[in-house]
Amino acid sequence: MPAAVLLAWQLTTSALPPSRFDELAPGRPRTELAPLLPDRAYPYPPDHARSAPRPPGTTCEFYRSGRDLLDEVDLYRLCWSGERLVAKDTVPMKSR
Repeated sequence: MPAAVLLAWQLTTSALPPSRFDELAPGRPRTELAPLLPDRAYPYPPDHARSAPRPPGTTCEFYRSGRDLLDEVDLYRLCWSGERLVAKDTVPMKSR
């Protein structure tokens, strides 16, 4: 049972509402965007999401697009170069 509680916590605390995702403008520094981001990134993006092409020299983080625990929701990918957001996109949870 504790593992299920931990998983539920991880899934809900890594959700980025669509309205906040829309507010994230590439080119802005992380310090400005931090108040809009969840406390943690989604720790379990599927392989196709992790291996998707990304801008060179960036580190990408994933966030769930919703808090629904029963349905798979798409992921938001934010790619950072240093402390600056350089790209954002939506990645389907399932490979298409």
